[in-house]
Amino acid sequence: MCGIAGFFRADRSPEPFVSIDHRRAILDSIRHRGPDAEGDWESADGRCWLGFRRLAIIDLITGDQPMSNEDGTVHLVFNGEIYNFVQLTDELKAAGHVFKSHADSEVLVHGYEEWGIEGLLQRLRGIFAFAIHDARKNRIFLARDQMGVKPLFYRVKGRTLVFSSEIKAILRFPGFDDRSVEKAGLAQFLTCRYVSRPYTMFEGVRKLHEACWISFGLDDHEIGEPKRYWKPSFAVADSPPSFDEALERLDAMLRETVRMQLMADVPVGAQLSGGVDSSLVVAYMQMAREARGESGPIHTYSVGFDEPGFSELKYANMVAERYGTIHNEITVGWADYLRELTQLAWIYDEPIGEPPAVPTYLMCKAAKSDVTVMLCGEGADEQFGGYGKYAFDSYSKYIDWMPSIMRRVLLKTSGALMPFRARRLRAIFEILALHDPAKRYTSWYGAFDSWSQAAILDKDLRAMVGEEFLKRSIQPIIAECDSKSALKRFQYCDIQTRLVDDLLVKGDRMSMGASVEARVPLMDHRVVEFAAALPASYHVKGIETKRLLKKLAERYVPHEAIYRRKVGFTVPLTRWFVGPWASFVCDVLVSDRSLSRGYFRPEIVKRVVQDHLNRKVDREQGLWVLLAIEIWHRIFIDDDGSEEAAARCYDELNIDSRVEAVGAKGV
Repeated sequence: MCGIAGFFRADRSPEPFVSIDHRRAILDSIRHRGPDAEGDWESADGRCWLGFRRLAIIDLITGDQPMSNEDGTVHLVFNGEIYNFVQLTDELKAAGHVFKSHADSEVLVHGYEEWGIEGLLQRLRGIFAFAIHDARKNRIFLARDQMGVKPLFYRVKGRTLVFSSEIKAILRFPGFDDRSVEKAGLAQFLTCRYVSRPYTMFEGVRKLHEACWISFGLDDHEIGEPKRYWKPSFAVADSPPSFDEALERLDAMLRETVRMQLMADVPVGAQLSGGVDSSLVVAYMQMAREARGESGPIHTYSVGFDEPGFSELKYANMVAERYGTIHNEITVGWADYLRELTQLAWIYDEPIGEPPAVPTYLMCKAAKSDVTVMLCGEGADEQFGGYGKYAFDSYSKYIDWMPSIMRRVLLKTSGALMPFRARRLRAIFEILALHDPAKRYTSWYGAFDSWSQAAILDKDLRAMVGEEFLKRSIQPIIAECDSKSALKRFQYCDIQTRLVDDLLVKGDRMSMGASVEARVPLMDHRVVEFAAALPASYHVKGIETKRLLKKLAERYVPHEAIYRRKVGFTVPLTRWFVGPWASFVCDVLVSDRSLSRGYFRPEIVKRVVQDHLNRKVDREQGLWVLLAIEIWHRIFIDDDGSEEAAARCYDELNIDSRVEAVGAKGV
């Protein structure tokens, strides 16, 4: 697990493109992704440079990168893990390839030689983003894993391509340090809390799609469309397994997947939330270790808040006791959270869409003293129907007969009558008021209700979301799903949007920000294929969610931890915003600096802030998104996007003084 960066020039300039100082700055900006070693390589003609920061996990002695083939005509930098590399290594050795290391990265070099880029990608199981330079073809290839677990960004100017694991490194390349806001990205982030790939918050910087590859060579003047090498089918198999058969197959599949992902030459632990998904992962970890005759307990980690009602630590402890883990609890308060905001905004590159990102980072930071790898349960809700929104949305069909205007007026009026504490119920009514599925799908985790979305944006930005955004980003995804099931289309849309562009971003940035590798066994692409082809009723039936996975969990997880009200990893922002953060929110969002940016209508921002502070309407998510955008803007647009810029922002916001002042008053 590492950080990578590099460039390829299709034209030939007599001047070196990246100086020694630039190389140092580029790689230093992503040193948190790889604190153990650094390496780079430049081609003899100066057209290509590959840089690498290493977090050593497999083959600690000879696994450094960039990695090359026998004659030095192919060079690689790679971020991630290839879980089936042992089998592929044996196959490649049988074909005559000579290996000089025991690292999983080398299988990519020889696999590319043997099978080509497409043939290589078709054989891989893992999480990865990599760049391969082929001197014989004078071409560079960039590729990303099936589910988009590992990030890869790129930018093209003229006939020069630059790339990196994080945007901040791209901003350190000479000639690529301009930082203009992608207005459409900003508008979408305000409404959805993420930016759909290939776009980012930076004009000209693009995300490589998951399950895709691109290439750039001497004869190319621009990057072509990404080439997709894998896509799951959501159509139900012709002869689907029975529910009980599916249960047995899933059990066997998860045993194998977790066993493969325990591969490491460093200590491996687990993130244990107390929910079904992470609890199952811990159970399979323990079974795999026992099968291999390993002794010693697993290290598990949970995070909670010092606010009553915002912690699942009780259930995490149940699972930890059952499997005899060394369990570690991290408790986060409002002051801990506030102190981390600017540094994590820098690590994130874009505004932090998920409030749980901060405690996730604090958990990984605490775990770093014991482990370098952590397994977690991310992705199961999307695949196995774990969200309540899937059940609620299924009731839309019962009111589809209503004329659109009647439906909107009736449900929105009902939602408006809800009290301040009924934020979720209000949101359900407001979303079900939308007749169009694409609008509903994007609203379930939106920051604002439909009125606020339309009202708060400046008119030019408003034109970039709404119908235009749906046509460009959401409707094509729904249309390409090969299932007619409303539930499965919703799941497919979630996997193609919020999961890859929001939740996986949180998992990658916060774990790697603490120099910890997070693995996601429930998102192995073969598990995804299996779940996608099952009947929708195996996942959600009536108000019962995640049916198959919960039934499987009955074998390994305490019953009370399975069948309880789903809380999720919820941050107590509503309470903080009307309590210890009240003056901070007001000072930042209603400041002349924030209101004068021209993105939002000042009078609506003031109204949103006051509605929440006066406990009239709970705008927790909206306030969070506005804060995230403003802090990001101060670091990356107003300033130079460096780590020092994050420190300057911290001082400008008077974080220490605010914490001391509120602490002195008592909360």
